[in-house]
Amino acid sequence: MKSLYAFLIFLISAFSLSGADYKKSFTSAKDWDNTLYDWKIDVTTSPGDVKLLKTELIADEMGVTTGNMEEIIIGKTWVKKEFFLDDVEADKGVLLIHWNEYSSNELKEKDFFLWVVVNDNPIKLNFDVDRMLTGGWIRCDVPVEFLKPGINTVVLKNETNHEFIISLEASRIPDRSAKSIDGGNTWDSNHLGNGDFIDGEYLIRLRLARYPSKAEIKSDFIELAALVTDNLIKPKIKLKKINISLDKETPPGTTLLLQVRGGSSPAYHPNTWTYWQELAQLTPEILKKWQFFQWRIELQTENHKITPVLKGININADMDVIDKPDKGMKVVVEENQKIIRGYYHYTYQDAKEYRLSVLRERYHLDEVVGGCSTEFEQYRTLAFWVRSMWRDGWGKHNDDLHTPWDALITLELAPQNKAAGMCFIYANTFVQTSLSVGLQARGVVLDHHFISEVWSDEYNKWVTFDIGNRKDALYAAFHERDGVPLNTLETHSLVNDEKMNEIWIVPVGIHDKVKATEASENHLLGPSEIKARLGIPLRNNYLTSWLPGELEHGFIQFQYDGYLWWKDTPIPKYEEYTYHSSHPRDFYWTLNQAQIFLIAGDQKEDLNVILDTETPNFENFQVRIDGKEWKDSSYEFLWRLHDGDNTIEAKPVNMFQKGGIISKITIKNQY
Repeated sequence: MKSLYAFLIFLISAFSLSGADYKKSFTSAKDWDNTLYDWKIDVTTSPGDVKLLKTELIADEMGVTTGNMEEIIIGKTWVKKEFFLDDVEADKGVLLIHWNEYSSNELKEKDFFLWVVVNDNPIKLNFDVDRMLTGGWIRCDVPVEFLKPGINTVVLKNETNHEFIISLEASRIPDRSAKSIDGGNTWDSNHLGNGDFIDGEYLIRLRLARYPSKAEIKSDFIELAALVTDNLIKPKIKLKKINISLDKETPPGTTLLLQVRGGSSPAYHPNTWTYWQELAQLTPEILKKWQFFQWRIELQTENHKITPVLKGININADMDVIDKPDKGMKVVVEENQKIIRGYYHYTYQDAKEYRLSVLRERYHLDEVVGGCSTEFEQYRTLAFWVRSMWRDGWGKHNDDLHTPWDALITLELAPQNKAAGMCFIYANTFVQTSLSVGLQARGVVLDHHFISEVWSDEYNKWVTFDIGNRKDALYAAFHERDGVPLNTLETHSLVNDEKMNEIWIVPVGIHDKVKATEASENHLLGPSEIKARLGIPLRNNYLTSWLPGELEHGFIQFQYDGYLWWKDTPIPKYEEYTYHSSHPRDFYWTLNQAQIFLIAGDQKEDLNVILDTETPNFENFQVRIDGKEWKDSSYEFLWRLHDGDNTIEAKPVNMFQKGGIISKITIKNQY
């Protein structure tokens, strides 16, 4: 995994003061690890090659539903779902049907089955409980020859004495679901569900073993001067021309579309960067302003059985080196943070959200964490405080109010024993109380469990916090290995590598740490909860909006299709969801860091400083020169060096006035 966090390694051509060609190539599996790509890209099955991933989920709904938005299929009550397919060029197909029940006892009955009729072709579905994996979704193999271009009709009917319950989502389009109460003689698409009150779509999805029509891979942000030298202090350059050639295989009906964009800041911003353009559209006037750039390639196919292949990218940048660093400058200390970004957009809770300040003030959360000496101690204190709001473990949660992901509601009702007490409520309440005092946290979906992860400036990583770690007592806990807290993926990998004996469970506040292998003996939830699957909601701003998402997450089986799921194999094991990744940076990007870029100035004693950060609710940078006072700073400024040691420190500050992780560089300057 260390290579996943390495920066780009550039092929360096000779240093020149005039126009010259500088090169960079992407040709290996390691190179692709340092790029960003969506869930439809395959860089695994043929190491060194980039292809389309041969699987595609067809779904008309997102699974935004509740436990009572359901249809009972039995007797003459049938349901119908239609799928539109542009063609049927696929190796195999599987229907995913959401079974809206926790109990699978009915599925084990020998006389319980469904008829699944695909384009008038009947399939007798005898349920394989093990194939449901973690429950909730029933899988039905569909022969490809049953499918056709255009509209495909799937009818579910139940001739047994056991009710089959399927979930619904409310929506008017694409209007491809219908119900019959007379055994298929007449159909109604506007009055679905028990009570006929829903116009929507049944949670039935279709996965096909075929290549999707298109997918995207793009580079991280590339500093152009890094093509000249890998030294920390870069020369000032002027880009005159950029040429990118592709080593590729494009069978008939496939293509690779290349675009680039660039700007003066280290990361994309609409005020400092151009938009995506093809190379032919770039003019010298545009290029001369670029100090950083990014490429992206869209893989396209018109035939779902064929994929283009990207084998390599060769970049040639014609640049003038205008000013080079003074030879008397020598970097003697470099503690410069390296920012890691993922492909997927994550939405953070806005610090200006009024309900966030209400939460903080109503429950005096500044006072709760006020006595803590470290950030990590604040997390531990909040974890214990939140868990102590519920006195009954996970008791009676099915009888109480099914509360949404909203700490203001749960904390109001919990002392009255009116808010359900269970893992996802504990975790999200902890996340939101953390956010209210300027810390960063997020939820994590597991097998049948829900936990949190917090961003720790102290450890410079995401760390797991399990607020409902014991069902019958006030326990929160985190995991650690060799004294360092773990994130969920680290625990997942250790468990699957049969290294659970290296993990410790650290209960918060009232218990000595316990070996993970002894979790059950201590009535704790162990890392085995993380063995099966893990995923993340791609936002933590649920105090602003409950939707989209699962309003009753935890009370019914997982159905929402907006989470990002980790996959251990190229083709995802959990076929019912769209978004999967095996790229750690998509789950574990960095926060609250300042990265410093240094570029030669016009005068030999000057350096141009450019700062970059990924900080939720970013307010401003602060910079300290030679150990003096911290001062507010823009992202770009001039640093004039004196003779001897010169030190620059930089950190981001968020809207809560919390400073982030400091980068520090010391340069010995000798005129």
